[in-house]
Formats: sequence, structure tokens, C-alpha cells
Amino acid sequence: MIEPRIESNASHEVMYNVATPMRDGKNLRADVYLPKGDGPFPTLVCRTPYDKVREAAIPEYIGLVDAGFAVVAQDLRGRWASDGEWVPFFVPGWTDAEDGYDTIEWAADQSWSTGKVGTFGNSYMGWTQWTLAPTRPPHLVAMWAAGMGPRTTDLEVGGVLRTGRVIQLVFGMLATDTQKWLETPEGPTSPELWNRLHDSVNRDKWLWFLPFKDLPEEALGGLGDYFRDWLANHQRDVWQFDSRFPEIDVPVYHRTGWYDRLVGAAKMFAGMQASGASEATRRAQRLIIGPWPHSTVNSGSWPEIDFGPEAEVPHGDLLVKWFDYWLKGIDNGMMETPPARLFLMGANEWRSADEWPPSGSERVGYYLSSSTGANTPSGDGALELSSGEAGNPDRFTYDPRDPVMSVYGINTYDEPRDQRALAHRRDILVYQTDPLERAVDVAGYPSVTLWASSDAPDTDFIARLIDVHPDGFAQQLCYGIIRARFRNGLDNSELLTRGQLYEFNIEMLPTCNRFLVGHRIRIDISSSDFPNFDRNHNTGGEDWAESDLRVAHQTIYHDAARPSRLTLPTMPDGWGE
Repeated sequence: MIEPRIESNASHEVMYNVATPMRDGKNLRADVYLPKGDGPFPTLVCRTPYDKVREAAIPEYIGLVDAGFAVVAQDLRGRWASDGEWVPFFVPGWTDAEDGYDTIEWAADQSWSTGKVGTFGNSYMGWTQWTLAPTRPPHLVAMWAAGMGPRTTDLEVGGVLRTGRVIQLVFGMLATDTQKWLETPEGPTSPELWNRLHDSVNRDKWLWFLPFKDLPEEALGGLGDYFRDWLANHQRDVWQFDSRFPEIDVPVYHRTGWYDRLVGAAKMFAGMQASGASEATRRAQRLIIGPWPHSTVNSGSWPEIDFGPEAEVPHGDLLVKWFDYWLKGIDNGMMETPPARLFLMGANEWRSADEWPPSGSERVGYYLSSSTGANTPSGDGALELSSGEAGNPDRFTYDPRDPVMSVYGINTYDEPRDQRALAHRRDILVYQTDPLERAVDVAGYPSVTLWASSDAPDTDFIARLIDVHPDGFAQQLCYGIIRARFRNGLDNSELLTRGQLYEFNIEMLPTCNRFLVGHRIRIDISSSDFPNFDRNHNTGGEDWAESDLRVAHQTIYHDAARPSRLTLPTMPDGWGE
């Protein structure tokens, strides 16, 4: 039996495990934070699968309470203190939209609420907002949604499993609670215990487990059936938010970062700005993208690079200003700002735009070339502004037993890490410009066109955009991956013919960067980035269901007839100032 309780201090009061009834009779439970003083208060709702009392979330709740808002932090259905059965967001069958609607209307009806309700949250907590938004709860006034793209496949790129992140998310953050479904728990029952086991006992053994579908319950914690369904249908989109924008009629502040693996949140802004239910809602969309990670740490300081003081934008201040305007009616200039604020790395300055991607760009092609070979940065791979008439193709061998290892954070987040750690690898082709004599600003979605062949029936090609500093620091900007079988779309799987030439088009994640004078523009081409992405087994089978691994021999062509190239959305001087 979960008992409610109340705690009070000088600044606020917390009512723990308040029952919030749903339309089917199930009770979800929420912690309600109330400011001291005379109410009622405008109300903010955060719905989470990660335990509403987790220590990392409390300061955000307290900051909003101190700003005069009531805060409702609710465990999702079937999670932690809430009743019912939880269905993960990556498979069909979730009922979160109805629960979200009922929660908003419940909160609006409480004596401590003014009836004006907003929602906030990042990642999964952003997803919970997008599921309820099309249901149009009458009392939902505004949303703050971060770190979530429009399609289930935005969790990954190109239909390829993000193995490292999946292990931390599914095993470490989600399955630790679902252990309670088992008669006898077979694994850690809290994220803290999972982390201790991961760091001292299991370490990274699950990364290499084959076949992946046979991971034991120790790792899956009751999620085995859901997880295997997701693996078997990994290219399936069960969200389809991008088709729901015309049903959504609410102002949204969209927040993401250039090093957020779900920077697809920018597409949510673009979709709402173009297709929201009303003209007023379309005008009321706002976007900010900084040099930030997937978390809500709005800092530009990283272990290997610092983007300067301009990148320090207090997350809580933005939240308060947005909801002060929409829920309290404070005329604080929020809606007089440009629709999009974009941090231009390199220049380390903010730019403004009326839409995303910003208008005015020119798609400039940089053509791959080499004479003796582009393997490693010591090769002669080059990027040229025109395609050569002839050129020797470049070759490399991809062995999934020895994949190129990801250079990212220990928490599986993308970071602007130095790619020189991989300089010895001959299974990476490197193409770069001469040191630039004129700065180049890029804002939008780079792309890579590869003319390539393989002796494998299926394989991957990965492109990584890099800013090479004069001292050699090779700063990752963004990347893209294509699984060869999905070259014609995720719903059109077709294996390769051995040795046949194909044109592969790789859309990369977006970026916004100034390549300064003296820097080089560089593109790396490989076939693995593990465990950021799962290894392609090169067999043509279902990688998630098999243990067989085979070597693939890859050939990249670059000549007038087969112009492999990097295309950059290049901005004019003075844009966005």
C-alpha cells in the first residue's frame, strides 16, 4: 500500500504520492510541490518513467516552485508508484495520450491550481508531452518540450540500433523498475544498483553479446518480449508525430543541442511552425539550439573544448520566462524574440532565424579525391570544390570483430571529442580541405553522396563531419549512417549485389558551425561506429538474431562519372546577426 504524506518547509510544501485517477479507474501517483503563500498557482506537469523522486530532477521542481508555480511530478502508468501496466514508448500499444489528457485536466481542477496548466520535460518526458498534445486538453496552455524527435526511428539513425545508449536506457533506466513484474527479480532493481554492477562487475559485456535477442533476463528485467519486438521491427515508426502537427494547437518552446543525439527536436519546431493547428500557434513556436548535450545542461564547457560564456544559458531561467508569459500573463518580451536562436560554434555567438533550417543557405559540394589512398589522416584524401575527371577508388576492410570504436562520453552522449584517437585506423577514409583562407559558416543538414560497392550483401556506411583546428584537434560536429539494405527507405529493404556500384545518400544530423580561417573541413568515411551504432554483421541476415560475423571489403569511387561528395548548407556573411 502506497501511503500519501506531506512535508513542509519555509519555502514550499510537498504532497507525496497523490492519487491522480485515470478514466479507466487506475490511479497514477504524483508528487505535488506547492509554493508557500496564497494560491491558487499556475501549474506545471512533468510525467516521467524514471521515478518522480529521483534526486537529479528535484532541483528543477524546486526552482519552478520558487518562481511561483505548482509542480506536479507524476510516475507514468505502471512505473514506480503508479498503478497499471506500463508499455514502453518504442513499441505499439501505449496508452499515454489518454493518461496525459486526464492528468492535465485533473491538475486544472485542483483547488491549488489556477486552471492554467503547462507541461515540461526532456527526452522521454518530452515524448509524454507530444503524445498528449493532439488530444487538446482544454486547460493545456503551453509546453516546454526538449530532446525528442517526430519519429520512433529518430531514437536511432538510419534504422540502426544505438547499442550503447539502448543498454543504458532499456537495461539501466527502464528495466530496473520492471523487475518488480517478475516473481523473483533477476537483476538490479534501481538505476543506482545497475550503475554499480555495470562499473564493477558487468562492465560492457552486454555490448558484445550475440545474438542480441538472447540477452538474459538479468539484463532485460521483464522487458524481453517488448525489446525483441522492437529489435525485429526496428525500422517501424510507432509515434508518427510528424503527421499530428495539424492536430496540435499549443505554443511550444523547443530546446535541443548540437550534441543531442535527438537533435531531431528541431524538426518538431519546423513541423509545428509549418503545420500547427492555427496561425496563432504557428507563430507561437520558439526554438533554441546550443552547443549542448542531450541532457538539460545548458553549458558550452566540455572536457576537450569550451564554447565560451555565450553558451551558458541557464535552463531554469528560460523555463520560468516562457511559463511566466503564457501562464501568468507577464509581458516579459518572450514573444518579441526571433522564432529560432542558434548557437554558431567556432564563432561562439548566437544567431537568429525565422525558421529552421535558416533560409539563405547555398548547398555547396566538396568532392572526394585521392591519388595514393585516403586511409587515415596521413593519406592524401582531399575535398575539392569540383569533381576530378578521373581518380583511383579508395578501399578499406570492415571487420565487425574489430569495429571502429565510438569516441563519445561515458554516459553514451555525443560530445565534441577529438577524433585523433582514431587516427591509426586504416578502416577510416579521411578527406579534408587545405587550410581555409576564408571562413565558412554552415547551418542546417549536411549530406554525403557516396558511390560505393561492397562484397557483402548488407553493410553500413558512416560519414562524420569534422572541424580540424590548426593545432590538429579534430572536433566532431555531426554524423550520419546508412544501412545498405535501407538505401531506398526504411520501408524498402533490399540487399546488395556483390561488387555492384550503388549511390548512397546519407543525411547527417544538423550542425551550425563556423570553420575559421586556417581550419580544415574534413569528412571521415567508415563502416562502423560501435557502440554508438550496432555492428552490421555483413551477412544480409537479421543482425539482432544471429551470431555470425563476416568481413566486408568496401570500395569508394570518386571521379566525374561517380562524384562522391560532401554537401554543406553554407550561409552568407552576416547571416542571423
